[in-house]
Amino acid sequence: MDENRYQVIDPDNEKYKLTAKDIIDDKKAKKKKKRKKGIFIALISILLVFAIVFGTGAFVFNSYLNKMSFEESTAEVDPEIDKEESIEFEEQADADADIRSNLDDNVLWYDDRIYNILLIGADYGVRTSNGYSDYLTRSDSMILLSINTINNVINMVSLSRAAYVAIPGHGNKRLNAAHAYGGANLLIETIEKNYKIRIDKYVKVNFDGFQSIVDALGGVSINMTAQEASIILGKSKAGTYSLDGEDAMAYARLRSIDSDRKRTGRQRAILNAMAAKLSQASVSQLFELLDVFLPLVTTNFTKTELIEQMTNVPKYLKMSIHEDIIPYKALPLALRDGNEVLILNWEETNAHTHDLLYPGIVPQSAQE
Repeated sequence: MDENRYQVIDPDNEKYKLTAKDIIDDKKAKKKKKRKKGIFIALISILLVFAIVFGTGAFVFNSYLNKMSFEESTAEVDPEIDKEESIEFEEQADADADIRSNLDDNVLWYDDRIYNILLIGADYGVRTSNGYSDYLTRSDSMILLSINTINNVINMVSLSRAAYVAIPGHGNKRLNAAHAYGGANLLIETIEKNYKIRIDKYVKVNFDGFQSIVDALGGVSINMTAQEASIILGKSKAGTYSLDGEDAMAYARLRSIDSDRKRTGRQRAILNAMAAKLSQASVSQLFELLDVFLPLVTTNFTKTELIEQMTNVPKYLKMSIHEDIIPYKALPLALRDGNEVLILNWEETNAHTHDLLYPGIVPQSAQE
């Protein structure tokens, strides 16, 4: 028997004593890890509740699924959208040439062991002075949920809404305009053609209904800067404030004080706060939340596919979570009438995207 297999630690030896710094660093590491999982927990909680409902019987489960929409709405395209999205900026010719070069590459990256779900936040109608029209809207939020079962990691990647892309049939515009021209299906086609990655499914949430979800949770607590607090609440100091649904919506959409890149951070802060509330909710409260949340959801998942995904929830919860944003580094913005336009270097952007989602993996599409 190896006598040195086990080491006896002397508790009086200074080498093994924990310092105050050790304890603080350990707490920070645990806190950071918890924050990192917050967004995913907020999203996956819905699936967990589905699993609970499924356990009560197929009829009840089916009745809850019926609250969701499994087909896109038949909303029309706003006749003013072309005028509103007619963008001119310096070095536009170079940006257009880079997009053309990127489109020449027809390889679509995919691997059946990596499942890409696009999470879309968009309104149901365009705001007008009289309420809402029936026109399609721009997408406020686009997050790619990429489930890598090879490396057991889930990548949550925000796509910048201001990215200058080619929208099939509509020329070069900002990415969020794709949804206004053709809903989720055109948005997916746009992402696939520009970012060269396959999107397997989408889940879209009515962003205006988002405030109903926050209210159903009893509000959320957000740590705000003095500038944010002043604009949202009329407060003069930075601090942690409780926001109701209307205030949370304003906070999530705020970008006048900085940039869209910062706004995606505020959206993730709201999701983290919602996750904290969800973790404390009772089963009855979660059922009530389903009644509020599910009618706001549209997806191209089938009911059978949703059930299959629910059986994978325990496995997903064991995976590590990585958050990112594309473009992965801050880039200069072109401005037109106060609207941001983000000019991407497509060779760099797609190289980073592929390394992130398919690390060390030769995609099946390349093999073909």
